[in-house]
Amino acid sequence: MEFSKLSNRYITKMLREVAAAYEVRGEDRFRVRAYDTAADSVEHATSEVKDLWEEERLEDIPGIGASIAGHLDEYFRTGKVRHFEEAKRGLPPGMFEFLGLEGVGAKTAYRLAKELNLRTINDLKRAAESGRIAELPGFKEKTAKLILKAISERKVGEGRMILPIAYATAEKLIAEIMKVSGVRRADPLGSLRRMVATIGDVDIGVATDKPKKVIDAFTKFPDVARVLVAGEVKATIVLKTGKQADIYAFDPKRYGSLIQYFTGSKQHNIHLRKIANQKGLSLSEHGISKFRKEKIVGNPLPVATEEEFYRMLGMDWIPPELREDTGEIEAAQEGELPELVELKNIKGDTHTHTTNSDGEETPEEMVQAAIEEGLEYYGIADHAPSAQALGKKGAREEILRQKKEIEELRKKYRGKIEIFFSAEVDITAAAEVELPPELIALYDYTTASIHSSFSQSKEQMTQRLINALKHPYVDVIGHPTGRLLGKREAYEVDWDQVFEVAAAEGKFLEINAFPTRLDLPDTLVREAKKRGIKFVINTDAHHSSQLDNMRFGVAVARRGWCGKSDIINALSTAEFAKALGVGR
Repeated sequence: MEFSKLSNRYITKMLREVAAAYEVRGEDRFRVRAYDTAADSVEHATSEVKDLWEEERLEDIPGIGASIAGHLDEYFRTGKVRHFEEAKRGLPPGMFEFLGLEGVGAKTAYRLAKELNLRTINDLKRAAESGRIAELPGFKEKTAKLILKAISERKVGEGRMILPIAYATAEKLIAEIMKVSGVRRADPLGSLRRMVATIGDVDIGVATDKPKKVIDAFTKFPDVARVLVAGEVKATIVLKTGKQADIYAFDPKRYGSLIQYFTGSKQHNIHLRKIANQKGLSLSEHGISKFRKEKIVGNPLPVATEEEFYRMLGMDWIPPELREDTGEIEAAQEGELPELVELKNIKGDTHTHTTNSDGEETPEEMVQAAIEEGLEYYGIADHAPSAQALGKKGAREEILRQKKEIEELRKKYRGKIEIFFSAEVDITAAAEVELPPELIALYDYTTASIHSSFSQSKEQMTQRLINALKHPYVDVIGHPTGRLLGKREAYEVDWDQVFEVAAAEGKFLEINAFPTRLDLPDTLVREAKKRGIKFVINTDAHHSSQLDNMRFGVAVARRGWCGKSDIINALSTAEFAKALGVGR
C-alpha cells in the first residue's frame, strides 16, 4: 500500500526500516528500541506529525528525542534523511518489504531477501510455495507455511486502532462536541465503549435537542479531512489521520436506548432481544416497544437511561466491558454481577523503565511523574543487567549502583511516595531465568518475561513460563502471552498448565497496560481468575506520559470480571509489600 510521503504511516514505515537496519547490523539493542519506540509513537499519534513539526513540537511526542526529531526535521525540509540512507545502504531492498509480516523479524527478512534474492511479497510467496524457503539452513517447512499464512492475513486488522489510540481520538472529538450548544452528553459507542483491545471506527453518541446543529458542527471540526455522510441525526467523517468516525445525535429522552443499542456486542443484544420478545417487548435504538404476534405495536417508549433500559428487562445495569454474552445477562438477572475494579482503586504502578535500561527519563523524573499521578507507591523495574555480558561481578556492581540511586530517591521523597527497587528479567530460550539467584535477591521483587525465541513449540513455551513460576525469586510473569497488537500474535502456550502452576506457587500474572500489549488478554484473565490467581496491573511505562495508560490495564481487568480484591496493586503499600515478600 502506498502512503503519502508526509503521512504518519509513511514516517512510521521509515523509522521501522531504520530500526531493522540497525538490528541486522548488530547495533546496540537500546538504539534499535529507540527507533521502534519512535515508530510506535508516530503510528499511533492522534495528530499528524508534519503538523507538529510545523508547530515546532516534534519532541512533544513520546519516543521522539532530540536526535530523531533532528532527522525528521531534515526529512520534512528536504524530503530525505542522509543518516537513514546510510543506515540502509548495502542491505537488500526486499528485506524492508517483508517487515511487519507475522513472525518475520529483521534478521529473517534480511536472510530471505539476501539468500534467495527476493524483492517483493509476491517473490516471497512463490519462494514459500515452491519449497525454496524450507531448503534454507535453519528454516523448515513449518516456517514456509507460517510465512504464507502471514501473507494471506496481512490485511486482516489493517486500519484498526489499538484501544488507547481510539480512546484518545474519541476523547478529542467529544471535547469538541461538548462545546456545541444544546449538547447534554456524549459517549463513545461500540467496541470502544466496551474497551476491546482493537477498534475499527470511532462511534460517538450525543444527547441533544438540536441534532442537526450538532451534525453540522461535527462535519466542520478542524480534524475532519472529508465528510462521507451528513444526515439529520447521523454523520460519518474521515479524519486527517485517515480514521473514520461516526456520530449519532438523539433526543435525550431516547438516549439510554441509543447508547445501549450501539454499544453492543452483537451477541449481547441478540440475547437481550430474545428476553424482550418473551416479555412481549421489542428493542431498538429508539426505545422499547410492545411486541405481539411477531409485530411491533405502537411507537417505541423512550428510554432516557441505560439503567432504566435494563430494569425494564428485569435485570441490573450491566457494565459495558462485560457485554459479550458470556454470562453477564444471567448474572444481571440474578443480581450477581461482580463489583468491578476501578482506576481509582489502583494505588501503585510497579513495572516501569528508566534510563537505567531502555526508558527515556531518569529514575527521579519518573518518580516525580508518579507523585503527580497521585500514586502511593511506585516500582522501577528496569531490564536487569546481563550477567552473561558483564560477568557476575559486573552485573552485581551495576545492580548495587542502581540500588543506591533508588535508596537516595527514597530518602528524598519519603512521605510523598514509597519507591520499590525491582527488575524485569528475561526467561531465556533454554527455559531459565537469565540472572543468577544471588543477584535477583538484591531486588525487592522481580518480574520475569519472555523477550525472545517466540516461535518455539507450545511445549517449550509452556515450560519456559512454568520454570519461571517455580523460581523462588520470581514474583510476577510479565506480559504473559507476548502479543503485540497488530504486529505479533501471542505464542502458543498450554494455559491450563501455566495457571495450575501459578495458583499452586502463589505467583502473580501481569496485566500489562502498554498500548500495543494489553496482556494478559481479558479472556485469559477471566480463566486465571477462576483458578484464584491474582493480578498486578502495570503500565510498563518507558516515559512519564505513559503512566496515564493505567486506565487501559484496568479496562482489561474489568473485561476479565476482576474486582478490586483480584488486583494486588489495589492493596495498601504495606499489604502490597507483604504480598510480594519484600524484605524476605
